Amino acid sequence: MECDLDGAIAGVYGGPLETFVQRRDALAKELRAASRKDDAAVVKGLRKPSRMAWALDVTALAAEDAIGELDAAVAAMLEAHAAGGDARGAIAAFRSTVREFAARAARTTEEAGHRVQEAALANAVLAVLGKADALSALRRGCLIDVPEAGGLDLLASLPAPTAVPRPEPAPHERTAPSPSRRAAIESTAREAVRQARLALADASGRSEEARRALREVEAGLETAEEDLRQAEAEVRALRGDRDRAQIEVEAASARQREAGIAVAEAESQLASVA
Repeated sequence: MECDLDGAIAGVYGGPLETFVQRRDALAKELRAASRKDDAAVVKGLRKPSRMAWALDVTALAAEDAIGELDAAVAAMLEAHAAGGDARGAIAAFRSTVREFAARAARTTEEAGHRVQEAALANAVLAVLGKADALSALRRGCLIDVPEAGGLDLLASLPAPTAVPRPEPAPHERTAPSPSRRAAIESTAREAVRQARLALADASGRSEEARRALREVEAGLETAEEDLRQAEAEVRALRGDRDRAQIEVEAASARQREAGIAVAEAESQLASVA
């Protein structure tokens, strides 16, 4: 079997979410049959994407220009910020591009039978853009999970704005804060930093708990959907059995009526002879 492994893997991620495992296992089986055991092991280890990540994957694979538009918007925003250009306009254009990608993802997933909120997809796009490894996975259409703390790497990559020179104060205006005042300011600043770090740790913990709960719900949903598909198949089979049994009952009833008529005719003939 000769195939582009990356393309084949993208095909696994780009198909319906419900049949991801079947496509993955089928590809791994084909690779093993072709004596490509290492590739088969790679494919067998592929993780099923979250519903949100899958929505972004299928959009990136279905519209190749979508990722390019995001790249261009990010580059324009960074360039405007670094060169002192129209940063506000570049940011507005960037946000518009993110919303357009999210709208595409919402439409694509809805056509596939899933509903994902457009606003949530827009936040997911920002999170992916903030993480180089996640963005690389999305480029290949193989994103598994939407990262948390999205946007921090992207914001950190923005160059610091050029400082505006301030006029030198006159000698009589130069007043240094007293040591006690400086100590009070420093203490207040340290406390603010401590509180901010505590809030960040709490938010990160809550975010991880929410993501864990989401993964558990999605796993339960996947199991329930599989059970539902099996139950529906059993219902269809039982309905077929019922229809066939109904036909047999009707045929047996017809034969019974015919036999009854034949018995009545025979008894009539017998009575006429006696």
